[in-house]
Amino acid sequence: MIYIKKREPTKGVQEELKEKAESPEWQNISETDILCKETDTAAMRGIFDQLSCKREIRQCLLEEQHYLCAYCMSSIENKELHMSIEHLVPLSKCKEKVLDYRNYLGVCRGGADLPRNRSRCICCDASKGNQELQSVNPFDETQMNQIRYLSDGTLYYEQRDTDNEEYVKSMESDLFQILKLNGEYDQATGVVKRDTKTSLVKNRKDAYEECENYILELSEQRVLTKEQLERDLQNILEKEHYEAYDGVRIFLLKRAYENLKE
Repeated sequence: MIYIKKREPTKGVQEELKEKAESPEWQNISETDILCKETDTAAMRGIFDQLSCKREIRQCLLEEQHYLCAYCMSSIENKELHMSIEHLVPLSKCKEKVLDYRNYLGVCRGGADLPRNRSRCICCDASKGNQELQSVNPFDETQMNQIRYLSDGTLYYEQRDTDNEEYVKSMESDLFQILKLNGEYDQATGVVKRDTKTSLVKNRKDAYEECENYILELSEQRVLTKEQLERDLQNILEKEHYEAYDGVRIFLLKRAYENLKE
């Protein structure tokens, strides 16, 4: 995962979201006991789905996220069948957040559009559905910096001194059980029982190996310096379009930089 710095959407998006929020049909939707009212949830979904600016919203999200899924970092593009507008706080949980651009993420289809495969599982928003994430927040830079990657393609959350056990468990539940960012994963043994239908674990492993081999090559050629690693990092961070799983490469380059002696 990568940190997403939220920006202001285009004027057209702002105006239509404001217009919808002030419309009589929106105002007539109950604010109370919304979790118990399927009709209200359906009404909110209907209004959201009717937005004419959804393509414009998707483009705003893509530019914020450097064209990567907010959860798995696969490449996404501005096509309705290729990406979805995700409500970080689910649409069914909070009316106030439904038309709030700050609650939107651009996400992949998570394998939901791929043929059924019992040896694979869905991930990201396809796995999350209407569940609410308890702790994971791509808008929290400090939190995102604690996401770590291993050579087998799995990821984990590295506990900070300020984190209590309840918070860590909720992070792990979000990452592994709700979003399934390690596929079907046995946390106790660290074994991936099933990869995702999008081959997420394998693809992260490939990105890890590619970057690790690059760093090793720099070392063998005696050109592994902080200056070189800084240039490599900037080359990624300054791009409008990141490559899929660039978050893994950023993590490894930063780690190599920190491990170099002055």
